[in-house]
Amino acid sequence: MTSIGALEQFNPWWKTGNVKDSWLEPYKRHIYSDIEKYTGKRQVILIWGLRRTGKTTIMFQLIQDLLSYTDNKHIFYFSFDEIVFDFKEILESYQQTVLGSSFDDAEGKIYIFLDEIQKVDDWENKIKVYYDLYPNIKFFISGSASVSLRRKSTESLAGRIMDFQMKLLSFEEFIEMNGRDMKKIREKPDLWKRELIPLFYRYLKYGMFPELCAENDEDFARKYILNNVIERVIYKDLPDEFEIKDVELLKTLVYIICKKPGMIVNYREIGKDLGKDQRTIANYFEYLEFGLLIKYVFNYRGSPIASRRKMKKAYLYTPNLAFAFNQDIDPILPYMLENIVASHTDARFFYRNSFEIDFIIPDNDKQDIIEVKKSRKSIKQVKKYQEKFGDKVGRSIIVTLEEEGTVDDIPVTPAWKFLLDTAFL
Repeated sequence: MTSIGALEQFNPWWKTGNVKDSWLEPYKRHIYSDIEKYTGKRQVILIWGLRRTGKTTIMFQLIQDLLSYTDNKHIFYFSFDEIVFDFKEILESYQQTVLGSSFDDAEGKIYIFLDEIQKVDDWENKIKVYYDLYPNIKFFISGSASVSLRRKSTESLAGRIMDFQMKLLSFEEFIEMNGRDMKKIREKPDLWKRELIPLFYRYLKYGMFPELCAENDEDFARKYILNNVIERVIYKDLPDEFEIKDVELLKTLVYIICKKPGMIVNYREIGKDLGKDQRTIANYFEYLEFGLLIKYVFNYRGSPIASRRKMKKAYLYTPNLAFAFNQDIDPILPYMLENIVASHTDARFFYRNSFEIDFIIPDNDKQDIIEVKKSRKSIKQVKKYQEKFGDKVGRSIIVTLEEEGTVDDIPVTPAWKFLLDTAFL
């Protein structure tokens, strides 16, 4: 049986009545209110996302708020991140040594928070048993492996679970965490331009991770992203989920994409360069997508199914990953800019057929288009697309590093301002 001491380490509020200050962050992410309003609902809450995005922090914030109206010992937290304990044993130990009764006999609601739940074998069915047996238990669970978590939860916990993706910091959240008033900025953004441009460059490089939000040491930021995100996913999370024979190949593929985010993916050519077969390269790219290190954007062909059969580009889940592998980002700055647009719009398509448009966003019967300017050629490409597809084209915009204005009736917007435009996000 798990000792009371081991459980108390994770749950100091049983004695103090509060979560440790060092575990809390005073700033609450925008998603917090979306999750918090379902605290009183029966369903399991699943919070998933890339490592270091703040899933654990938001759990502790929820716990701190619950402590204001809940018996301290009716709130239980446990993390499976480092060592996988027996699921049933932990909950039995909690009942016997802390509650002093079974869940059936406990008076009032019990809130159970389980971190990195994907590390527990058959977790979805184990949760289901307790969910069905004990209506007085409210589960909050988190995890880092997106596909597996969501598939298993949908299959085994249908109707019993609500999931929330913990994304990286939005630019607005980053600005707020750096002490700026977004209400004032939204009223007159140009008045804040001199402050926002330096913030944007820091955000582009490494500021999408909450713990790096106020960091000024770039070497530390690089090591943080490399060690705590990239290598953690490659050397721990993915091997825990798959039988991976060559983990160094995963790191090599990430390195390749970090040198040119948005590259056209050709498994055969990459395999030829690395001395690996095409199928292996394709599988390893899938692992990276599973681990939320990369995302695909497909060549638009009128329907999602047709598009997925055509060529695709590989972007990083966040351009911050590229910063970890590049001491000098100037040569790849245009690609990082393109990547941040891909990340924030969650774009799924681009267009390439004699000319190219970076991002196509279907919107009902229209197609919004976004071109990230790398040269004067960008404007011509937008005009070509408008001429070719006519009334099917909705909004058009060209995103730049700092340039702003209108060219041939096409809005040209600096990236810092684009990231605050909720119409495209």
